[in-house]
Amino acid sequence: MDEGEKLRHESKPKALFHIAISAAKEWSAHRAASKGAALALYTLFSLAPMLLLVVTIAGFFFGEDTVRALLIEQLSGLMGEQGADAVKTILGGTKQDSGGLMAGIISVALVLISATSAFAELKDSLDELWEVPPSKASGLWAFIRERVLSFGLILVLVLMLMTTLAVSTALAAMEGVFGGGSTGTALKAITLVVTHLVSFAVVTGLFATIFKYLPGVKIAWKDVFIGSVITAALFTLGKFAIGLYVANADISSSYGAAGSVVVLITWIYYSAQIFFYGSLFTHEYAMKLGSRAQLRDSAAPADHASTEQQQTQQQSQAGLIPSK
Repeated sequence: MDEGEKLRHESKPKALFHIAISAAKEWSAHRAASKGAALALYTLFSLAPMLLLVVTIAGFFFGEDTVRALLIEQLSGLMGEQGADAVKTILGGTKQDSGGLMAGIISVALVLISATSAFAELKDSLDELWEVPPSKASGLWAFIRERVLSFGLILVLVLMLMTTLAVSTALAAMEGVFGGGSTGTALKAITLVVTHLVSFAVVTGLFATIFKYLPGVKIAWKDVFIGSVITAALFTLGKFAIGLYVANADISSSYGAAGSVVVLITWIYYSAQIFFYGSLFTHEYAMKLGSRAQLRDSAAPADHASTEQQQTQQQSQAGLIPSK
């Protein structure tokens, strides 16, 4: 009886606890800390073109100034004022320069390649963590396919940002209409709860999309959903812990003018550790309790029968079993 089969005979909470321990061991064995450092560096260099794409696409529907303001507001809640200041500076420098046709084409190509670099690095890291065999595809086609997939994830990010903006606008409109008296007080409390729920749902949806489509192996939506909810919960709790660390470490004063950038890198790095752990939890769950375990179990009887048939043929050829 393998580990997965043992876990399936235990209670759900106990099985999930063992999955969490197994994911922690895999996190250490695969040196996720080093992968987080590489991802933080790639993300830092990809952030400006990525934000430019997000602001340009979402700004087409809601206006660039509105999208920029929402980004700063959301990121302030995630990484604190210091990290958001660095993003605000980056956003201030993302301007679309006007030029000739050729200059515009080159500029767009560079922006797309730069913006998708972080997701490409993330895919490589997930493939290593999930022990996905190297892809047979190589060369220009593999590069284009990887970048198109990464760009698709950026579009998903834009869609989720637009959803958040639409919900925020609707809630603000309701507060404007019913903002007085006890009704207004109750509505503010409801708005706060709904805002947090929407934020959690957006983060969960983003993680689910990444786990489902980015790695080179496919797992069922049920496994993806469970893993992404766990990862989003850890991410929500972790952002408070990271915020406390950044505040107590007083990084901004230690590094002077570069303090806000260091805070941003620190936040990305520790967030990457949470994400990698969540991805390993998702993988371990799928392999031992989820769809991959069921697939392996269904294939086991056929494999066993095939093995017995081969052994019988070998024994017959060796004269151990009399032929009829």
